[in-house]
Amino acid sequence: MPDRSPAPALVRPRGHEEVLAGLAESARQGTLPHALLFTGEEGVGKYRAAVWLAATLLCERGGSSPCLECGSCLRVQRGSHADVFVVDHQAHGQNAITVDFIAARESRSREAYQGPPVEAFLALRSAEGRGKFVIVREAESMLEEAQNAFLKTLEEPRPGVHILLECSSPGSLLATVRSRVVSVGFGSPGPDACARILLEQGALGPDMDRDELESLVRLAGGSPGLALRLHARAAPRMQALLGAAFCGDRSRAEVAMELFDLDGDFPGKTASAQRRTRARTILDLGLEVLADVERAAAGGDPAQLAHGATASRIAAAPFGRSRERRRAAADGWLAAREDLNLNLSPEALVERALASIGRP
Repeated sequence: MPDRSPAPALVRPRGHEEVLAGLAESARQGTLPHALLFTGEEGVGKYRAAVWLAATLLCERGGSSPCLECGSCLRVQRGSHADVFVVDHQAHGQNAITVDFIAARESRSREAYQGPPVEAFLALRSAEGRGKFVIVREAESMLEEAQNAFLKTLEEPRPGVHILLECSSPGSLLATVRSRVVSVGFGSPGPDACARILLEQGALGPDMDRDELESLVRLAGGSPGLALRLHARAAPRMQALLGAAFCGDRSRAEVAMELFDLDGDFPGKTASAQRRTRARTILDLGLEVLADVERAAAGGDPAQLAHGATASRIAAAPFGRSRERRRAAADGWLAAREDLNLNLSPEALVERALASIGRP
């Protein structure tokens, strides 16, 4: 089965061991539901937990966690296990999980996902006899047509098939989908544990000092995965640039240009899609900053805010002291974010959002 998603990360999900051990025990007692929905904030480790559970139940040694040494565990790590199918739209350069990921269609555009669908995977018998696993990463990205196609799999479970959906926004799923899965909640490990996990993994590089690490962890709300994504997308630098624009320390034109010149990892199949991902990151970050400015202006404790220091500084600037300007900016950023779904220039939308700040 060609063109499968890249090898999933088989990494111990710190802070979730007890939940996963309980699920593994339920599977061995034959009481594990066939479809699970792993919910929680972005980046808390839900996807890694789903891969870990699949590897545990496929492990040849049959323990409460994968041994990481047997043939089955090694195949999961390489992404070559015949009984594991991962739906990961971003890994294939797609903006959403379309119906092509779920069911075969007579025709599809050249830009669409070209790999095998879930239904083709499920049509095959288990290669190793320990069950088959479908893992859907960021299930909230499933378009409605894809969700409707997926319902058949959920409504007619096959023996030995396990469906693991990972989702940060379960409200984005159709009610018919949510009613056919059992939710399992995953909480954030917290700031201290998040910082420790990031340091142990060494994923941020050797040059980041403690203050920068603490700022990144706060920005991510204590979620390690989100911290890594924000770091890869230059979010801390973006936050500083936006703060300078809101405070009037830098011209909006200069900030707009520099935001699009920052080095970072912005997924997308084409250069246009990558620019759109960058603009989405900028606009989402700006909305979060504006929300924290409102909280700071209302007397909120900066230490409890993700953008605390930046929001507090903006709230004390002329822009932040003007309720009318804050409201106009929020409306402008929301409109730009909504228009990003249209065929408009990402750069122009960011420039338009910055212009909504008002007086230079």
